[in-house]
Amino acid sequence: MCGGGMEAGYDYLHIRGRLQRRVTSLTGISLLIVGVLLIASAGAYYLYATNAKSNLDNLSAVIPPRTVDSISDNNVSSVSLFPGKAISASSWGNLYDYEPAYLKKQALLDGFSPIVDSGSLITDIPASTRIMVPVIGIDSTISELEILDFGDSRAYESPDNTVGHIPESSDAGEAGTSWFFGHTESPISREGSVFFNLQKVPEMLRNGEDVFIVTDNGINQFLFQATASQVIHQNDLRLDSTPAADINLVSSVPRLVYDHRLVVSGDLIGVR
Repeated sequence: MCGGGMEAGYDYLHIRGRLQRRVTSLTGISLLIVGVLLIASAGAYYLYATNAKSNLDNLSAVIPPRTVDSISDNNVSSVSLFPGKAISASSWGNLYDYEPAYLKKQALLDGFSPIVDSGSLITDIPASTRIMVPVIGIDSTISELEILDFGDSRAYESPDNTVGHIPESSDAGEAGTSWFFGHTESPISREGSVFFNLQKVPEMLRNGEDVFIVTDNGINQFLFQATASQVIHQNDLRLDSTPAADINLVSSVPRLVYDHRLVVSGDLIGVR
């Protein structure tokens, strides 16, 4: 009996040892697989980031500034009847509700008076509470940005689901440069994507399309025309100001990297 008990105990220890070795082996294989996946993910992200950054030059554009009086579509001599040119692709599914772009533009410009001397027509301008870029579907409230204190450094916090105004910069419509920041996207933190479509502006400018920015402070509306876009590394961004009344809209690029800033600049051309 004693000999059988010892043999049974030996078998148990032998089986237990094999289980431990198998668990150790499986654990090692699992860790190896996880390590390979992490390395592959890091490599894929590096390749994506490198490719995304190589395309940042496409987000730079410059056009000459214009005035409200100079913006007119009355000189259109002919319009192609081919829907691909006469009607934007976004309206192909509902042609009866289509409204030509020049009518939308004229409706937007209606009531604005040209700015003769930027920033000198109105003084003591209240801070804007709404900003619109109709051609790319931006219509947002505005909040004053708060300063985050990190002890040895400070930074501005972009508000969630709205556009933030740098309080030390000029208010929209007055002499100087007004700076507005908004999130491009934030799928994890859910901070909104109010400036997601800002990436469309550079190509529109290069194609000769008008991009208008309207700010509203509850008393006056100011009309800006986008004249340029540029991409700046986040460490090189400086909140400069000019004597004229102009505006800068800022978002983070490229997608999923966000270490550069897309800056869309515009000149004040009208007020109502």
